[in-house]
Amino acid sequence: MDIKEYIASGVVEMYTLGALQDSERTEFEQRILMYPELANELKQVQIALVSYAKSYAINPNPELRSEILAEILHPAGKTSENNKGKYSEKNHSLTYKYLIAASLAALAISTFASWFFYSRWEDSEERFSQLLTEKNQLAQNYNLVKDGFDKTVYDILIMRDENSYVINLHSLDTGLNYKARLYWNKHSHEIFIDVLKLPEPELDYQYQLWAKSDTHIVSGGLFDAHEFSGMQRMLEINQADSFLVTMEPKGGKDSPTFDNLVLVSSNWEGEK
Repeated sequence: MDIKEYIASGVVEMYTLGALQDSERTEFEQRILMYPELANELKQVQIALVSYAKSYAINPNPELRSEILAEILHPAGKTSENNKGKYSEKNHSLTYKYLIAASLAALAISTFASWFFYSRWEDSEERFSQLLTEKNQLAQNYNLVKDGFDKTVYDILIMRDENSYVINLHSLDTGLNYKARLYWNKHSHEIFIDVLKLPEPELDYQYQLWAKSDTHIVSGGLFDAHEFSGMQRMLEINQADSFLVTMEPKGGKDSPTFDNLVLVSSNWEGEK
């Protein structure tokens, strides 16, 4: 049991004001013995309630003391009819004054209770807002993890496709050790690139894939250089003898810039 949530529910104030049912009051009194912090909270609420009631208390008129004593010392049987009428009027006046005082005291207590419960409600609303924010953050984190998982499963399916040909791309300069890998399905003509190691392109430049055959070179599309991008779908390639990657201005070009050649396939025979 979370004792802090139990206290925040307002049960302490309801017990103090006598608003609990018998079973709830018995349960509350049992928990007082089990949780010292609950007993301390009850003590603080009682002190606050008494202090608030005292601040709005109305002292009776001092003259009432002598009238009450006179009534006690002179019972109704030993007084005259005039005195009976006089004391009767005073008794009525005294009753009204006590009723007014009791009403004011009840008003003070109810005002304090309303303020107290309102402050507790504000605290609860703030805690609810915090919990809602945490819930939304957890939902966002879950979606990110789920998207990453789905992408990983998708990449694995591509790599395990028995119709896919694996083509390794490497740098002509063996000292750079730049690498990428193509997965080409000759039946569906789909092709995916998996970047293994490539530097970020120069400012306002992108990497572009090319497919070379005996007759022409066609673009396979632009792609990112991030190693953790996973499989990136490129443009469909119907026929190719070899592949290459160049660095081109953003948006790509219609023909490769061989001076900016970055990667080639193993069967690359050079520019022809």
